[in-house]
Amino acid sequence: MSVPRRPADPERWFRTRPDSSALPRPRLLARSLIDVRDLDDHLAFYERLLGVPADLRMPIPDFGGLELAAVGNLLLIASERPFTAVQRQTAYSLIVPSLDRQLALLDGTGTTVLEPPEPILPGARARVRYPDGTVAELVEHRPWKGEQARPGVSTDPHLATPRLLVRRAVHADDFPGAVRLYETLLQTSATAPPELTGPQRARTAIVGNLLLVGLATAPSAPQPQLALITPAGEHPTSPARGTAGAVVLPGPVTAELWSEHPAAAREPLRPPTAEQPDAAGEQRGEGDLAALPAGADPRKAED
Repeated sequence: MSVPRRPADPERWFRTRPDSSALPRPRLLARSLIDVRDLDDHLAFYERLLGVPADLRMPIPDFGGLELAAVGNLLLIASERPFTAVQRQTAYSLIVPSLDRQLALLDGTGTTVLEPPEPILPGARARVRYPDGTVAELVEHRPWKGEQARPGVSTDPHLATPRLLVRRAVHADDFPGAVRLYETLLQTSATAPPELTGPQRARTAIVGNLLLVGLATAPSAPQPQLALITPAGEHPTSPARGTAGAVVLPGPVTAELWSEHPAAAREPLRPPTAEQPDAAGEQRGEGDLAALPAGADPRKAED
C-alpha cells in the first residue's frame, strides 16, 4: 500500500515536534485504545487532569482508520474499526530519534522484531518484543512536505499538577535487571524517586518517564498501566476509584496512585558511565537507594 504524501485532513493534524530526530532519547508512551467517537472527550479529560495540552493529533484514515493524540505520557489510539490482537497486546509506543539506530541498539538485548520497519505518513514504524515479553511499537516522526510545528504552550513549571508515568511492575528479584534493561531501551539513567509513597512497600526507580516497581511477590495480571503521581496531600477528583490504591481513567486504563512531596528533587542513582550500567543504586557507596521502600527518605540512607 502506498503511503499518502500529506494528511487527508491537514487542518486537524498537528505535532509540536514533527521531526523526532532532535529528541535526546526515546519518548515512552502508554497506550489507550478507544473508539474514534470518544477521542475528543477523552483528550479533553486528560488535558484537564494533567494541566497540559495535547502535543500531537494525527488523523490517519488510510492506516486502519486511526486517529492518534498524545497528552503527557499517554497516547490515545482511536479507531473506527475493531482493534487487532497485536494492537491490544502492544503495551507501549516509543517515539524514537531514529528507527534504524533504535533497532541497532536493540541488537544483543534479546529483543525480537515482530514487524520490520515500514514507512507511514508520520514517518516510519516497527513492532518489537522486548526480552521481558513486553511488546512495543517504535515510531520515528518526520514532517510531511509543508508541515509546520505547532508551538508548544508554555506552562508554569512550579505549578503542582498530577503527572502520569508509564508503570511496570516486576518481582523484586528481577528489579535490578529490569532497571538495566530499560536504561538501555530508553537511553537514560535511572533516578531514585525520593518522598514517593505508593499503595504498598516496593523498590522504585524512574527511568525516563517509566516508573519501575519491584514487588515482594510476583505481579499478578492485570497490572495498572500507569502511575498517577500527585503532590502529597492532594487527591485526584475526577477519576473513578478502582481497586485499592488505584483509579480507573477513561479508556479504560488503570492508574496506580502515588504521592510525592513537591520539594523533593530526584537524584541520579549513579553518575552515567560509558560502561554497561549495573543495577540501580548498586554502584553507590551510600546504600542502594532503589532498595528503599516507597515513601522512605533516601537522605536517611546516608546517616
